[in-house]
Amino acid sequence: MKDTGVAPQLSTSGGANTHRFKSFRQRIDAIEINVARRIERDLDEPDEHGSYFSEAVSKWNELNCTKDYTEFLHRVRAYHQSLAQVLYHKDDIVCILEDYLSLEHELALEPMLDLVTTLARDLQEEVLPYYERLVRKIMPLIKSSTPEIVEAASNALAYLFKYLSKSLIEDLRPTFNLISPLLGIERQQSGVRRFAAESLSFLIRKLRGDALQKFVEHVTHALIECPTDQLAGFRDGIALLFFECMRSVKSQLHSRASGMLVALLRELYKEEFSGTRLEGNDVYVLVAEVLKLCLHHADRDASEQLWSVLFDQFDAQARAVAEAEAVRIQPLAALQGLLAMSTILRKGASVGDYKPLFQRCRQSFEVAQALQSNSDRFHDEGDVITILAHERVKWLTGLLMQCNVAELVTVGKVLLDLAIVVELPSSIIAMALTLARVEWSQWCQIMLPYMVRLTVAKWGEARSSLMVFWVEVFQLGLLQKQGAMASSLVTERGQVVFPTKTAKEPKSSKRRSAEDQDESTRNVARELISWLNEPIDWQEIAEQAQTIPSADRLEFGGFGDDSDTESTGSSVLRTAGSEFTVPELGLKSAILTMLAHVSMDANVLLDGLREFIEQLSSAISSISAGHTEDSAYLQHVAAAPAGCDAMGPSDGEIWGDEASK
Repeated sequence: MKDTGVAPQLSTSGGANTHRFKSFRQRIDAIEINVARRIERDLDEPDEHGSYFSEAVSKWNELNCTKDYTEFLHRVRAYHQSLAQVLYHKDDIVCILEDYLSLEHELALEPMLDLVTTLARDLQEEVLPYYERLVRKIMPLIKSSTPEIVEAASNALAYLFKYLSKSLIEDLRPTFNLISPLLGIERQQSGVRRFAAESLSFLIRKLRGDALQKFVEHVTHALIECPTDQLAGFRDGIALLFFECMRSVKSQLHSRASGMLVALLRELYKEEFSGTRLEGNDVYVLVAEVLKLCLHHADRDASEQLWSVLFDQFDAQARAVAEAEAVRIQPLAALQGLLAMSTILRKGASVGDYKPLFQRCRQSFEVAQALQSNSDRFHDEGDVITILAHERVKWLTGLLMQCNVAELVTVGKVLLDLAIVVELPSSIIAMALTLARVEWSQWCQIMLPYMVRLTVAKWGEARSSLMVFWVEVFQLGLLQKQGAMASSLVTERGQVVFPTKTAKEPKSSKRRSAEDQDESTRNVARELISWLNEPIDWQEIAEQAQTIPSADRLEFGGFGDDSDTESTGSSVLRTAGSEFTVPELGLKSAILTMLAHVSMDANVLLDGLREFIEQLSSAISSISAGHTEDSAYLQHVAAAPAGCDAMGPSDGEIWGDEASK
């Protein structure tokens, strides 16, 4: 009769309860595969003619008395008495082991897996012809539903790699291809990917120089060629693989961490970026994920070696671009993205000193100025230039949120001055809106003056974007919070003061009176009034309100900054295969909202509102008159005698123009 069942799970963590329930996930999470830190195994050194395999067989004779193991022992008894016998009968021993390395012999799997590793320890290079066969037999066992088998199979794979490491590290690419299904190129559970990564990481740490670079190149190419449906899982598995190579004990990083990161960056530099986001490139996402895992694991002191690598690489790339030595700017864009991501990770917990980050961020803006002055160098790299700007602003945003007030006042304002000069208004608006949404404590003191200055300077070319920005700021209520009133740009009523574009306030000027403020805000305020009273086709608005596309076919496209949009003040909803222009009614409403929060002369405001109300009343009267004519026609048709043509008058005359209306 075949043996069934497994031994009860005992508590090994101490405590009063001998038997303690653990879920499958808890038991799997408790497994750790690390052959590098295990000094010796539970085997004595064999005598001169003995073998590790023979010693292991003898040990399991006492520990496993199942029917499957007894059958195996009977078949292998004549082959393991000495090392010479094991070497001579290696073909037979491997074939017998293969027969029992399956879930059909579950109770004998633990000794079988142990015997595979002891056989490799005895034979060394002699077992290489059977290496792939044995690995393919072990791999399915890691997916077992029994945690003990999962741990035994993972350990067997790790020790097999360890004992054959001298031969395998000459070219590790075939081994990676062999276990790539466990890393996620085929659908796997997260635990399986982790065990495969822990097993192979021991070998990768032994790679140096060109061998390491060739292996990293092979892995990134495998990622790029991975099917789309398995891409995310495979990328996570590879990220775990490199992370296991770089991590060490107790929140420390391995001595090979720096070299591993440099090798990954070299492969990232070869990539071409398309679109407007770095996250669209799989290799960048991989490197960013590895960096995240390392920074989450390491403490602040241990993270210094990663920051040193990023700083050195950034300095070299920025210098090459600024001095016209670089032929590509993709590496600089990638490094800016990684630095921006690392800055905001865990709210800056991995950052020991913000000064080097501020220094590199300022350097990135200086490089941007150099590129703008010599735009012909990378005129074909429009997407990468956009990515550079996006990551630069994101990096500055993260620094402003995380740094202390002293650094913010001394260095942060210098960077903001550079950003206002270098970046497009849309980028500055996005940064200010992000800081407003997270309720940055220094928004009114630091960001408000810059946004007021930007609004006055760029209102003519980006008024729609600026208006939408200010409406959201007003809705967030930032200007009504304590501390906002201390700014000279906010009145006691919580209204924003927009100086005229040509106004230059003396340094010695005191807080201005309300009358002086009104005088200095007539630029933006009057243009808001003029925009409010720009004539629009109210009849078209009424007609469009009757035929609105279904909501599931609409996607808000935002407010454009091109000349047509700015002149009409309209926004666009993109439907399937077409564009539908939304009436200006929403913009008129937004203008009214903004007028309520802008400090301006009361007479100017009342005159503007009176003109708008008259325009609106006239439009309503005209539309109502048209509806009255339509109503009269419908009543006439409804009253027509039965048998008369419903489309004409009862006397047979033609309605003419009235009918067409």
